[in-house]
Amino acid sequence: MADYPDPDDYPSPDLRPFMSADVATRELPDFEAEGMLEGLEGADREARIKLLTELWIEDGVDLETLKAEIEANRLALLPADLVLGRTKDKYTPQEIAELAGLTVADFQNLIAAIGLPRPAPGERRFDDADLLAARRLRRFQEAGIPTDNLLAATRQVGSSAARIAQAHRDLVASDIIAPGADEYEAAIQLRQASLQLLPLAEQAVDYALRSHFLDQLRNQAMAMANPGFMGVDEGAEVSVCFADLVGFTRLGERSELEKIGTVAKLLESVAIEVTNPEVRLVKTIGDAAMLVSEDGAALFDAALRFIEVGNEAGDELPALRVGVARGEAIHQVGDWFGPPVNLASRITESARPDSVLADKKAVDAAGEEDFTYSWVGQHKFKGLDRPVKLYRVRRK
Repeated sequence: MADYPDPDDYPSPDLRPFMSADVATRELPDFEAEGMLEGLEGADREARIKLLTELWIEDGVDLETLKAEIEANRLALLPADLVLGRTKDKYTPQEIAELAGLTVADFQNLIAAIGLPRPAPGERRFDDADLLAARRLRRFQEAGIPTDNLLAATRQVGSSAARIAQAHRDLVASDIIAPGADEYEAAIQLRQASLQLLPLAEQAVDYALRSHFLDQLRNQAMAMANPGFMGVDEGAEVSVCFADLVGFTRLGERSELEKIGTVAKLLESVAIEVTNPEVRLVKTIGDAAMLVSEDGAALFDAALRFIEVGNEAGDELPALRVGVARGEAIHQVGDWFGPPVNLASRITESARPDSVLADKKAVDAAGEEDFTYSWVGQHKFKGLDRPVKLYRVRRK
């Protein structure tokens, strides 16, 4: 096991929601007679008994909960759930809506925007943390922020949170649980990791969020200080870059899901590496990444680095093709919308593997100091009235 921080630095979890009133006096149940050892033999059986005994005696978990966790194939996760403060189902959406001053639909939409299944009005599976989230939503509404905008922002946060959780889950699965660990050992290692590493992960996310938020506030302040910079509709002229993986669909048809996930994560890491202070990574969507910048030259530099860093990754990452377009776009809730976004995506489909293809506006914005351009021709894209002049971009 790794050398973790001192557990005493963090508060102990409240285990009372799972505890029976007679923890000190109740007898150990017959786990076999209760059907909780089915299909287990030898060391696996002993590990299950040891884990059940500890959860029953030391944590006071009731029999109904233990059976439910076994049925859901998540008994090894229960000790970690206790550390994370999991509680029994307490509220329905209807009750939370009444307590928070929301409509039931608003709370249902909030849960769906986070990326979780939309609950039924009478479904009792929410706790005080959910009530607090509902009250936060209500406070934003009272501040005058439209609910649609709040939910759009929540979808962005939910998507990012899911990826962050996935990254930390992968970290725990690969580096915390010892190879060959049985059910009991895995459960204890997960509990220890949750107790000692979760606060550190939360602090890391909070640090990153605050840093980006302050940086974006500064940029917004600078934009507002320049008359006309954002325009009446908060639009801006930007260069938009899409980079996608050649043959990713075919890879999905013939490869294991694990490999597809590895490739997608590698693409994201490359996208993060090629960004710079003038270029923002907007999003990754499976086999594609989107970058945006007002600085045309800076975006071309990032686009070419996409190819260069991708090549350095070797055979682990399929070839990349990159398309760039420039024009007026609007920035809303963490994403960009407008003609250059759609055009850049379509140009990417026309680019050759390991090449950067751009329209005339993007070329003019980048200039000729650092780049050379090869005339490719005019391409007619669906939905556009006129053919688009395209150029292949290279470094000088």
